[in-house]
Amino acid sequence: MTGTRAYSAAVRVALPTAVRLQIVTTTPAPPEGDGWLHEIKHDGHRLIAIVPGRGQLKLLSHNGFDRTPLFRGPFRKLSAAGRTIALDGEIAVPDDRGVTHIDLLNDALAGRNPDRLTYFAFDLLYVDEHDLRRCPIEERKALLRQVLDEVGCERIMYVDHVIGRGGRLFECVREAGAEGIVSKRLGSLYRGGESRDWLKTKCHQIGEFMITGFEELGGGRLEAVYVAQEIAGKFASAGQVRFGFAGKGLWSELDALRSGPARKGVVPVSPTLRAKIKFFGRHKGGSIRDGVILSLDGRAPSRSDVLWSCDSDDAIAAFQAESVPAAEAALDDPHHKPFSE
Repeated sequence: MTGTRAYSAAVRVALPTAVRLQIVTTTPAPPEGDGWLHEIKHDGHRLIAIVPGRGQLKLLSHNGFDRTPLFRGPFRKLSAAGRTIALDGEIAVPDDRGVTHIDLLNDALAGRNPDRLTYFAFDLLYVDEHDLRRCPIEERKALLRQVLDEVGCERIMYVDHVIGRGGRLFECVREAGAEGIVSKRLGSLYRGGESRDWLKTKCHQIGEFMITGFEELGGGRLEAVYVAQEIAGKFASAGQVRFGFAGKGLWSELDALRSGPARKGVVPVSPTLRAKIKFFGRHKGGSIRDGVILSLDGRAPSRSDVLWSCDSDDAIAAFQAESVPAAEAALDDPHHKPFSE
């Protein structure tokens, strides 16, 4: 492999035109022991980058759709480098601190800030006429860092990792407000499909919210409920929740609380029913993400924990400050510094 260390498990074959993704399985807690590496999860969309060289490029979403026109920007230098490469990673948009958030990506897709698109590369599947998917994850990542250093793409970032003590890293991530971590079994190959080799642990909060309305499908079935939280004596909208209705008798309770006709499909209700909701961060407008109703309670006022930020560098820095062994501190890695073009 040109300019790189050759690995015995690499196979000399043609560049693939599509890739069967390695699926990340959700787990309630990170795996223990030194047999795992742990990465901070960025808040964006999964994207496979296939670079045949000669200025060509193909970008595929997790379900195989061609996203090349949408996300071409960060890859211009890589596609012109004259190397055949296939990467797995996340397309996202960092703010001025290097923090990623899905709302920033949505703004970029709407054309308001496309020059901030950044690709966070966490795996190298193919390089210089060699398929690396039979090589262990730690070898693929070492080669990935080397290749990105050689090509020098400002908007393709290497996703660093730590080895062992995933539980402690997860707590640092939670304290910093990041989305979660992805744990990968050392020595594992890139087989594609589901397995227990890649595990995702997401941070969540539990808050109490007042139900203010609902959408119904008919026949006593709910599509969504709308919630608010009390701030300084006033209710502030916290968006909608679409999960956790089963077995709670929620529709009949809300039906009895109707306070007016539906507006744009949303039926208002008297704000007397409170729900305990698990959620995974906030959109920038304050709406909760991926909420699940855990229980109902009509007595206490609504409340919620502090809003999230998403500063993954702070999490790595906290982890490093405890003298925990790590690959390279993300805070000190030039690939992780804020940038502008």
